[in-house]
Amino acid sequence: MRSEHNTIRLALLALAVVLASCDKQDSPGSYADEYITLGASEDGGYTKGLLGRNDLTVNGSSFQAYDYLSGYTGTISGHTGGEQFQYFSNTLTYKSDATPWKWLFGNVNSPTSYKWTRTGTHKFFGWMLADGHDASTLNTSGCFSTYNTNFNESTGVHTVNLGTSLTVDSPQYDFLYSDIVSVPVVDGIPDHVDLPMHHLFGAVGVSVSNNSELDVTVYGVSFENFPNRNTVALEYGDLSGEMNLNYSQPTYSAGSVFFPNKLPSAGIILRNRNHATDAHKTYDAITGADITDSDPSPRLAWPVLRSVLEPVGTTYDGEGNPVYASNAPLIAVDCKIGTQNRKTLKFKFPTSTETQSFITAGKITNLSLQFLNKQISLSFTIRDWQFEKYPMSYEEDAISATQLKFTLNTYTGGQSEWINGVKHTVIKLTASSQAGSYIATGTFKIFTPVNGVLSVGLGGNADDFAVSLQSGDATYGGTESITINPSRDGGKITLSIRAVGTPAHGSRCFLHFGVRNNGRDSDADTEINRDGYVVEFP
Repeated sequence: MRSEHNTIRLALLALAVVLASCDKQDSPGSYADEYITLGASEDGGYTKGLLGRNDLTVNGSSFQAYDYLSGYTGTISGHTGGEQFQYFSNTLTYKSDATPWKWLFGNVNSPTSYKWTRTGTHKFFGWMLADGHDASTLNTSGCFSTYNTNFNESTGVHTVNLGTSLTVDSPQYDFLYSDIVSVPVVDGIPDHVDLPMHHLFGAVGVSVSNNSELDVTVYGVSFENFPNRNTVALEYGDLSGEMNLNYSQPTYSAGSVFFPNKLPSAGIILRNRNHATDAHKTYDAITGADITDSDPSPRLAWPVLRSVLEPVGTTYDGEGNPVYASNAPLIAVDCKIGTQNRKTLKFKFPTSTETQSFITAGKITNLSLQFLNKQISLSFTIRDWQFEKYPMSYEEDAISATQLKFTLNTYTGGQSEWINGVKHTVIKLTASSQAGSYIATGTFKIFTPVNGVLSVGLGGNADDFAVSLQSGDATYGGTESITINPSRDGGKITLSIRAVGTPAHGSRCFLHFGVRNNGRDSDADTEINRDGYVVEFP
């Protein structure tokens, strides 16, 4: 359950003035003192220590760094014959006005010097100690009930032990750690050593909305018996390969509530779908804020598999309603529907494949609760921490006003259908004379951002369908992503979607468009896929 996405790439930078005269060497096998600093490479993106902040590059952020040396020749600091030993252990601190470095060893006003060797292999690793946005209180040891490090000389295992119970009021500080990065000494001092960083925690946010014909008042949403307590050991082994991340089984205290009620005592009112001004609004279930055009505010949580949240030993009452055990993980919704009495409704977490994570390290899970007539729809989406939802910033006529239109007669339907409270246009595939049959083709125009990458993803029964994009000349493209180039046929894009094999009757997929430009991802559904197309096998 390690996060392999949206990592910052930290770099150890050596300012090298290589001395040609051997008699100026500090000791056999190493160069004279050289300053070594830590900095973020330009293409690394941003990683967060504090969940609600953008990045770590702020004065006071600190990083614990290690370098283990082996395989060298000569004698260094009393070690002989290339044995592996801890070459340095130091704290690096960010200083924005440092020139030319940003991350400095030791005292930021007088950085510690460092010797780079002429032979051997250096193995780097480390982890964040504090986020400078709130470095006074959010040091690593202050955020964990268990926090210790040790190095076993006999086994060569360097271990970091961490443990904590998380609530919505816990410090929103993630633990960031690196892999082991091996750097053989080849010739001179390296320009940099990249240290990709990973997140220990995931995060979860909850939203509520109403698509029923009755007003609904929500007084609180909570996770009962939710596994919020865990410990983990980061084992850097003998530094011969990757580190191991060993989570314990997440636990909880019986009867515990992960989301204590933070809403006003009067609750928040979700107006019915026919309301003149406030219909179809979405609210944050923790803060009560209107988030119709944004996402709920997330809170840190331990990674947890969907299967762990499945109640066991469920029984049913005389009317066929499920009766859950008192220790079952459930979502509790304290609400009042229409003129009914206030009550608490309890639900299982949304169903998914048993192996899928509900909360994943380095990602945010957004759980959506939507009131429908006589039921509540539960769904969740998972996205990267660094995903930024913002308008595409297209010029007024950047996308053709015709948007996406299916044009070839390889389908029937096109009728509207409400799915999970959202209106969609359903395209039903039919057999055609084209190779493979069951193909639907649509076109649209997109002009900007030039050289951005347009992609289309599939939801629902995605494995039953394949999609491709082509730009202008039909020989260009043919995959699920394509570079935006308005010079090709005036920005015209052709989308084709076909069935893979023979899907089950009624199998359907949902289309989702996105654009990546200058390292940023943004949603393009509202510009291209305004009709919310769903493609269905007959």
